[in-house]
Amino acid sequence: MIHPQSLSAQNVYGVTYATVDSSGIHFESELAIALSDGSLTTLRMPTQLSERQAIQQLICGRQAC
Repeated sequence: MIHPQSLSAQNVYGVTYATVDSSGIHFESELAIALSDGSLTTLRMPTQLSERQAIQQLICGRQAC
C-alpha cells in the first residue's frame, strides 16, 4: 500500500496514452510512481481537459478528428 505522506519523497510522473480509431481519440492517464525499493506502481487518473485538447490539436491540427 502507498501512503500519501511518503509520495513527496518519491519520483512521480504523469503518463497519458492516446489512441486513435474510427470513433475518435481515446485517452488513458495514470500516475507512475517510482518507489524507494526500485519498484514501480501505477494509479489510473482522469485525463485533464487541457491535456486532451493539446493532444487533440497535435494529432488533428485545426480540423476535427
